Amino acid sequence: MDLASMKIVVVGAASGGAAAALLLARAGARVTVLERVESPRAVGAGIGLADNGLAVLESLGFGAALAAVARPVGAPRIVDGAGRTIFAPPGPPPRVSMVRRADLQSLLLDAVGAETRIELLCGAEVVRAAPDGRVGFRAAGREQELAADLVIGADGVGSRVRDGGRFGARLAAPGIPYLRAVVSSAPALGEEAWTAAGLFGSFAVADGVYIYASAGSRRTRQAIAARDLGALAAAWAAAYPPSAPLLAGVERFEDLLIHPVQRVDCAPWHDGRLVLVGDAAHAMAPNLGQGANSALVDAAVLLDELRRRETLTAGLAAYEARRRPAVRRVATAAARLGALAEWTHPLARRVRDRALMPLASRLARPGDLARLLQEPRETLLAIPVG
Repeated sequence: MDLASMKIVVVGAASGGAAAALLLARAGARVTVLERVESPRAVGAGIGLADNGLAVLESLGFGAALAAVARPVGAPRIVDGAGRTIFAPPGPPPRVSMVRRADLQSLLLDAVGAETRIELLCGAEVVRAAPDGRVGFRAAGREQELAADLVIGADGVGSRVRDGGRFGARLAAPGIPYLRAVVSSAPALGEEAWTAAGLFGSFAVADGVYIYASAGSRRTRQAIAARDLGALAAAWAAAYPPSAPLLAGVERFEDLLIHPVQRVDCAPWHDGRLVLVGDAAHAMAPNLGQGANSALVDAAVLLDELRRRETLTAGLAAYEARRRPAVRRVATAAARLGALAEWTHPLARRVRDRALMPLASRLARPGDLARLLQEPRETLLAIPVG
């Protein structure tokens, strides 16, 4: 279908929404982006960009800019609390780069601002969306309404676009809290540890180290509930001593970003002129690092299928048919891996660390990773942009 005559509203300007806006605008559509946050650049801590997400960003022309702010991960491994390797993937290391989320957001929003076919409205809170393409939002103290040929809900777990349609959304109860921060107090360890306190990872980003951890034990959860940074650091130091110098770089409890794991599963992903991408459609556990990457792939595949089909309905149906089974496989695998990482009973952890994970290392095949990436890199790079 010809996108040049379309008026599109994208709700949410994080990675998936910004990428969708850029892709569709460069295909000729007129795009309005509604972002609830007044200043959406200074957000988040770090993000791991896998080969699929990197391919989408490179197709948009961000290759050189990303190379300047991203740091390659190298060969990842999982260790136990004593630092012993319990899992290392076979074959050459996967292509993954760590980047500050704010750096990625700045790259995307700079491009959005430079695109003449995109209007970005920050501080615009969507209050309703309807399958006929009408979107109501509040900005500058007054309510306004837009009418669009297509409304893309890239507005996360609490999606207002999803609320406006029949998406059969199933939201799991909030899971284990995860904390994230960027520090500069010690070098990155470049590994993820599965310990009695939960999991702890640290990887280099530009001008710092991205750290993340789960509150997998009663002690860590109590420290978070009490907002006691000292108790939290002590709990982690006991379970995984290398965490101590890294957590020493967190000056205040308020500097930690803490959110529970949220899972969303929708069927269908589209209703009338409404369609969902990213966490609005399929929020998943973070354990495979595919949340934001999947949102970027959603944006690229949505453009590809809309271009291939004669009608909007056919394009949206093809997008969902291509994406939903792949995303569901990844979300299921991430949930299982997350549950395995949070085993806290000493005997269970001993069996996991000394038998199950080493066995998984031996049985794993290089092709297993490709299936988690959902779309081949070559396919994503071949999608025409502009």
